[in-house]
Amino acid sequence: MLIPADPKAEIEVLQWIMAALNSIEMVTMPWVVLTWSDEEFAGITGWLDKRLAQIEAVLAGREWLVGDTFTAADLIMADVLRVDLVRKHGDRQASEAYVRRVTDRPAFRKAHADQLAHFAVADANREEKSDG
Repeated sequence: MLIPADPKAEIEVLQWIMAALNSIEMVTMPWVVLTWSDEEFAGITGWLDKRLAQIEAVLAGREWLVGDTFTAADLIMADVLRVDLVRKHGDRQASEAYVRRVTDRPAFRKAHADQLAHFAVADANREEKSDG
């Protein structure tokens, strides 16, 4: 179950989802875009390093974010952390192991494969229209 029935655990899941989107992703994505543009801003890199160190400390002490069960919080947090440039920035073994745990799940692999297949069909349709 992605959202536990227990009210306390449900709130924790929601808190971690908000943390992933509003504390981690809000710095990782601007940093990624600046990296793509070959811009370097020490302020945002320092902010990124601080946020990633904070989540690294949390993940070093647990397998999943809420209790001992995979939840929607893990799905969202791992999606934020699995961006290649973010993963390559620094050495965060707990975060890397966490991302691997999430992305190695059969349901994740199936969903990812389905998404890529959908993109491949759309690309083929676009090419067919441009050739015709």
